[in-house]
Amino acid sequence: MSFYLAIVSPLDTPLFELSFSSSSPGAPSSASSASFIWSSFNGPDASAAVPSGVNLGLVSGPGGERHLLQMIAHAALDTVEEVAESTGSLYLKNVDKHNEWMVSAFLATNVKFVLLHDTKNDDGIRLFFGDVWEVYVKASLNPFHTVNTPIRNPLFEARVRASARKYL
Repeated sequence: MSFYLAIVSPLDTPLFELSFSSSSPGAPSSASSASFIWSSFNGPDASAAVPSGVNLGLVSGPGGERHLLQMIAHAALDTVEEVAESTGSLYLKNVDKHNEWMVSAFLATNVKFVLLHDTKNDDGIRLFFGDVWEVYVKASLNPFHTVNTPIRNPLFEARVRASARKYL
């Protein structure tokens, strides 16, 4: 089971991206083999800002390349906004589908949390979004963090991974 999380600002710029595999029993791969991705929307020089040892190439799971995952998540933003207008809920489950990837979203204020997943787990995804939202709020309250800028905090990423292991 593979997942791709994108946190998107009100201006539709990526704040955080993470690709990972589920560590739940019966999963074909472990979370330790997953790679994470800092924002690649900053252009070709963005690789200089990426920590050493980070795999910027292929992501394991359906779809293969990170560029495809980014495209699917970005294309789903319009659908997320349409569904959000028709419902008052913060958690939008399965708003879009592209090949084997299903798209779920969570809206809080103007920040969008978009999760691409290849299995259906509505309750776990809802709880995961709640945890990620809490971690995002705590990171946003940091006086050294500028609002609507990419989050490059290793502790933030570790807490998101812990939530993924717990709920996904």
